[in-house]
Amino acid sequence: MNFAEQIKGFTANQAAKMIVEMLSRISDERLVQLTYLGEKLTNDYEVLDGIRTVRGLLEDSSHPTVHLFRKVLNYLPPRNRQTTFNTLFNHAWFLGGKKRERCERERGFSPPFVMILSPTWRCNLRCAGCYTLGYQRHPGLSRNLVMRILDECEELGIYFITVLGGEPFAYPHLFDMVEGHPNIFWQIYTNGTLMDREKAQRLAELGNVSVVVSIEGYEEETDRWRGEGVYRKIMDAMDYLRDARVLFGASATVTRHNVETVASDEFIDMLIDKGIVAQMYFLYLPVNGKADFSLMVTPEQRNHLRKRVIEIRRTRPLFVLDFWNDGPHVSGCIAGGRRYFHVNANGDVEPCVYTHIAVDNIKNVSLAQALDSELFRAIRRRQPHNENHLRPCMIIDNPHVMREVIQETHPYFTHNGADEIYTERKDEMDHYAEIFGKLADKVWEREYVQGKDVPTPPCPDRIEDGFQDRWRENRP
Repeated sequence: MNFAEQIKGFTANQAAKMIVEMLSRISDERLVQLTYLGEKLTNDYEVLDGIRTVRGLLEDSSHPTVHLFRKVLNYLPPRNRQTTFNTLFNHAWFLGGKKRERCERERGFSPPFVMILSPTWRCNLRCAGCYTLGYQRHPGLSRNLVMRILDECEELGIYFITVLGGEPFAYPHLFDMVEGHPNIFWQIYTNGTLMDREKAQRLAELGNVSVVVSIEGYEEETDRWRGEGVYRKIMDAMDYLRDARVLFGASATVTRHNVETVASDEFIDMLIDKGIVAQMYFLYLPVNGKADFSLMVTPEQRNHLRKRVIEIRRTRPLFVLDFWNDGPHVSGCIAGGRRYFHVNANGDVEPCVYTHIAVDNIKNVSLAQALDSELFRAIRRRQPHNENHLRPCMIIDNPHVMREVIQETHPYFTHNGADEIYTERKDEMDHYAEIFGKLADKVWEREYVQGKDVPTPPCPDRIEDGFQDRWRENRP
């Protein structure tokens, strides 16, 4: 009798207890067995499909996914393995999923998997091109308000919270948030400059936190974007986190000037040597009220990043997310509460981190009311915004969609200048969407519809369709 047959009659509680027990003894066979147990914890077809996909990868002992899982489990202290399972998987995926299903039955909408929370705009850096530059710097949300929001998250089944800013470690109540909600899995993005051994050790003791350190390349690229001396502080921060055995990854804002570096094997291997288990890529978007289109990746560069991510996943023990090029994996846009949303430091409930509009402020409504707002429903009705899921975004790929939503729901803009890309600079947004669309449609047809593999190209300097001339005037 194989393992799947042995556990056929298991309840969810029995499966969860057995998973915790098995986490103390790691082998390739047990990794596969864990996936069968995981199936006992959910009826969500998307989660089940994901579990089975992972099992298929784990059954190939030479695949990097096997090395990644083994690396993570060996890296974490036994107690933290259990805490990570209970928060990231048992609560965020399984128990949270049941609550989200109940909400859909009772209220007519399903809460998302993730909430992005920016509790403060305070930051000790002022990075070039940061999407928050239009917001006024101030302390942010009160401790009591944040605790109320988090309590409502748990009621709705949202157990995965990503913390942004500002700089989260400049927020005085950060550790209170985490300690007060031990069933939540936390992902904290940081510039790394405020990290020290004491904070890293405190995070390790909590066990339900992963940290993502922002880095835009090597010293030259990072310091040009973030300020002189920041790169060296980032390197120190990664050492502190690794020594404390805190799960951590890296995040890059991808621009026309650093895309080749941050997507290179050499850069990725350096970060893996530092201890990261995840790499996140975010395209620069001109949404801060001070749009600099010359920073945006060209269509060819964006496609290069897509191809490089595929190659990195195939060859490196690393979890990689590319939040625009991964549209095919999530059926397009995930904003507006479909999979995630953003509560900013003013309390405005925004459809996504880069969509600086709102109709509700969390100070005046419940989280459930905000997620069921006219604005969020209008966005969800239009998803996916394009049949080509390589063109998922309603900001840069389908800007006409955002203008339709704004006209229909009449939101307010959450900072001065946030309206510029929908008004006086809309033609530039449309032009970018048009020229990327020409390339993306060819790629979609060839690689995703016809399924033909294409080798990873060298990163192109060539820019077609007058793209460079159009925005040369915006160069600093």
